[in-house]
Amino acid sequence: MPKLSRDEKWKRFNKKLERLMYENNHWELVTTYYEMASFLEEEGKNGNRLRELGYQTKIKLHDDDLDRFKGTDKVEIITCKENSCEACRSLDGRVFLVKETRERRILPVKGCTHKYGCRCCYAPYIEI
Repeated sequence: MPKLSRDEKWKRFNKKLERLMYENNHWELVTTYYEMASFLEEEGKNGNRLRELGYQTKIKLHDDDLDRFKGTDKVEIITCKENSCEACRSLDGRVFLVKETRERRILPVKGCTHKYGCRCCYAPYIEI
């Protein structure tokens, strides 16, 4: 199979974005923004705008999660154990008040160095 041109790859990225938006598949949309940013950076271009779009979309997704946790006032942070960056690993298992997470924007971790950005999530905290 012939190697795709830069323009063809970019065209495919844009079609994928369109499909994901239509499907309301926001998590995969975030990943695609980061993939597009990496593609630009590999060409020596600036991918910051796409990384910021991914980050802002993650903020919305985390807010939606917190809205679904009605009846709980605390959340625990869960990280990917195998390949999370140090900033994310330092939050694993920590418990915060929901109000605090909204005020401080704890997730997504702004300084995360994973190629797809912060992959941490909130889970309702249940005291035993």
